Amino acid sequence: MNTDLTMKTATATALTSSALALSAVTLSVLAPAGPAYADGGTMPDVTGRPLVAAYQALDYDTTVRFADGRGARRLVLWPGSWKVCGQSPRPGTPLDGRRVTLTVVKHSERCGTGTG
Repeated sequence: MNTDLTMKTATATALTSSALALSAVTLSVLAPAGPAYADGGTMPDVTGRPLVAAYQALDYDTTVRFADGRGARRLVLWPGSWKVCGQSPRPGTPLDGRRVTLTVVKHSERCGTGTG
């Protein structure tokens, strides 16, 4: 039996299991207790709120895109670590199936450039 192949297979299986578990945890953090609907189908004001709270304020079928507020094109892998600095469309705008863009930075960062 090829020990190297067995080790690689076990490692790949463990990594896949870990990735699936992380995905499940991420989704459970984002899932509100009940359906979260934007007020009357309009864009709520989520600027300055934690990213998870912003998700909870939006209609469950709203398409959300993220923009890194520092311009570094970072991916939001753990939503609980991010806050919203800006949003498009503006608060009060009818959503009508339009895509929402949230500009986000990590909690320890200021909106715009820099940290702290």
